Amino acid sequence: MGSTSLSEDYRLCLERELRRGRAGVCGDPSLRAVLWQILVEDFDLHGALQDDALALLTDGLWGRADLAPALRGLAQAFELMELAAVHLFLLPWRKEFTTIKTFSGGYVHVLKGALSEDLLTRSFQKMGYARRDDHCLTVTTLPPTCQLVQVALGCYALRLECEIMDEVLSRLGTSLLPAEALLAARRASGDVASCVAWLQQRLTRAEDPPPLPLRSSVATYGCSLDLYRDLEDEGSEEEASLYGDPSPVATSPTAEPAFEGRLWEQSAQVWGAEGPAWEASEEPELAPFSFLSLRHGAPSDMASPQGFPAHSCPRPDLAEPRRMCLPCPRAGAPQAGL
Repeated sequence: MGSTSLSEDYRLCLERELRRGRAGVCGDPSLRAVLWQILVEDFDLHGALQDDALALLTDGLWGRADLAPALRGLAQAFELMELAAVHLFLLPWRKEFTTIKTFSGGYVHVLKGALSEDLLTRSFQKMGYARRDDHCLTVTTLPPTCQLVQVALGCYALRLECEIMDEVLSRLGTSLLPAEALLAARRASGDVASCVAWLQQRLTRAEDPPPLPLRSSVATYGCSLDLYRDLEDEGSEEEASLYGDPSPVATSPTAEPAFEGRLWEQSAQVWGAEGPAWEASEEPELAPFSFLSLRHGAPSDMASPQGFPAHSCPRPDLAEPRRMCLPCPRAGAPQAGL
């Protein structure tokens, strides 16, 4: 299957999902299975789908101490870029999709944590974005729809590649290896098993070069995939949509939550196991006459006045003489609760 046929299948998948009321990244399982198998057998397909695919992968993995979390962060970045291209393709009239905030949201927490600024700018230029100032990217001229589909498909393929390499590392039993070794193994192999065998042989060699200087690991944040909302929208307890207001259509499907331990849910860590120590009240305690008198029976001097049904209410000498039952005329007390 060539890149042209894949682009057409990908476009049909997006349009089919839009008719179902969902504008998001591709979630078709059959297309995913086909593209996964093609990429496993032919790594060079990435170059046919996106000319800077290898540069993006290399930039995202180079110098990482642990490749497993780096691959997860890189996959999330490619998903966010795919989503931006899909939005412009399916909903080009939506004004909120024409401006991307570069000082907050997913651009800072997801994209800049995984890729360099130069490559990010180049990738968004393919979607028609240009830097307006230091704080945002804006669509100047919308590119042809076929170009938007191609960019989205390229990011989708890179996202799948991250999952393929993550499976390779899982079978290998370690993710602490140089990025160039993993990329070389992928290009030299035609399936996952041979890729794992290639890496096992490489790792047993004594003449391997020393590891590269470590690069900071990809940060993990609990934010949603967000490119469009303002900085003041961040920090809300409610998950914001891509547009600041609730979206009429769903966006990207998430396989699992990125982060579940919110600060306000960790009360035991903030207050201790016993909870906050509040100051004791200075008010006197109410005499526990109500339930005790009912359990042990009413005293003899609590007999019901003539003309009233049998009942139990506090004696006038108790601390709360105002708490009388509704029909009680004793001592001219007001009604209970007043």
